[in-house]
Amino acid sequence: MKLLGKYHAILAGVLLGMAFPTWSVYPLAWVALILVFVPAFRASVQSCGARFFVAGLVFHLFVLQWLLANIFWAGGWAVWGYAVLSVYMALYWGLFGMLWAGMRDRLPVVPLAIASAVLWIAMETLQSILLTGFGWSALGYTQGRYESVLQLASLGGVSLLSGILVAFNVLVAQTIAQPTRKIPHALAAFALLVVSHIGGSLLLDEADYGPEPYTVGMFQSDFPQQMKWDHDYTVDMVHRAAEKTRQVAAYEEVDLFVWPEALIMAPIETYGIHETLSQLTRSVETPLYTGSSRFSAERGGWTNSSYLFDQRGEIAGIYDKIHLVPFGEYAPLGSIFPFITQVVPTIGDLVPGDALTIFEAGGRRFGPLICFEVLHAPMSEWLIRENAEMLVVITNLGWFGNTNAIDQELEISRLRAVETRTPLVHCANTGHTGVFDPYGRFTAVGEPFRRFAATAPVAQAEPRLIPWGPRWFRWIAVAGAVIILVLIVLSPGNRLRFEPSAQP
Repeated sequence: MKLLGKYHAILAGVLLGMAFPTWSVYPLAWVALILVFVPAFRASVQSCGARFFVAGLVFHLFVLQWLLANIFWAGGWAVWGYAVLSVYMALYWGLFGMLWAGMRDRLPVVPLAIASAVLWIAMETLQSILLTGFGWSALGYTQGRYESVLQLASLGGVSLLSGILVAFNVLVAQTIAQPTRKIPHALAAFALLVVSHIGGSLLLDEADYGPEPYTVGMFQSDFPQQMKWDHDYTVDMVHRAAEKTRQVAAYEEVDLFVWPEALIMAPIETYGIHETLSQLTRSVETPLYTGSSRFSAERGGWTNSSYLFDQRGEIAGIYDKIHLVPFGEYAPLGSIFPFITQVVPTIGDLVPGDALTIFEAGGRRFGPLICFEVLHAPMSEWLIRENAEMLVVITNLGWFGNTNAIDQELEISRLRAVETRTPLVHCANTGHTGVFDPYGRFTAVGEPFRRFAATAPVAQAEPRLIPWGPRWFRWIAVAGAVIILVLIVLSPGNRLRFEPSAQP
């Protein structure tokens, strides 16, 4: 550890970043933070905060590098946005480090690990809700392909996975930093490792597809963004998608067709698009779900929307995207400070929808989510509470090319399927298109970055052992973090020390 010197926080950020896709060296998430926790046992409060800030900054610069692809669309502002967002997210880590330093010498072995996990979950919760929320980098997303541990998300969501990872890192760090008490630390770490793996394995099962599997047909368009913005191709793209859909329907019975977000680049009332979609769904006698934009008179602006056409060619439902992407679909605080839109370029100027909805197609209820909305777990939970039998995500990550955003978003979708124990259909313009079963297994229906139309069976939803767990676990942790911090502050003689700890 001494050989690493001042670079241990930087290395920790790099290693933890490599645990995320596309590198996906997920075991690194179990040990990377040890490099920060070990020296933190001897650091002052401000030094501990600085160490975690540096680790968090390097980590986010590593994980969020896909944001640099926006240079093509936003110019140099993309670099500034990438840097500012990384610094902002790292500030949470710095605050965690300072608060952790305030409690490290006041709690015994296992309670310190538990308190650390609770504090970390509270931090990630704040990241996911403040300033519209951006919980993209939650540690639990690293475990998407760790099939056994992954199942614990059905009990407490991605927050539970993050908490387990942090607790294990703390216990191992204690074993190294406090050698006089290494046996209880090591035993506790080993027990956590064994229990999390065995417990997760017990929750793993085979998906139930029923006697007659529900079949969804998906079209991955792989149309480049330059082509999408060229009006000469607007109708052509729709006709190509319709032709591919007819070809699939001619050979296989399908319950629902899904096209990705941003395949239709004009309002469906224009260029005869509505008639094309109506004729298509009538001819194949199958509903179609896809995205488009529309002008909402009641909201006074354009929305990023999705439509369900039934087998009679009629619009059976419309969903307007609620959670818009800052600077991608709207300018934050733009209505209060109009100059923002003049200083910082935004790709779109949309208004949000006001309600989630449930569609029904082919005898099954499904909850629609558009692109990054899959990042916000409470939206998926609401849809399940409203008896959605599957989730359908339509997305367009063509903005980011062949970057790590493609694989990272897929792992986020995987966690939503496991948390809700509900199958999830993921239809992308580029990248990965396929279906997750309720246990997180992904059935891809084609090669990434290739144009294709194909089908896949969709499993039935599974019951959850603790139905309220994923929804409330993180808030229980937040309450626990508040209680822990209050008790520490109120304890006699337990002021936060800003000098180095005397801990050996």
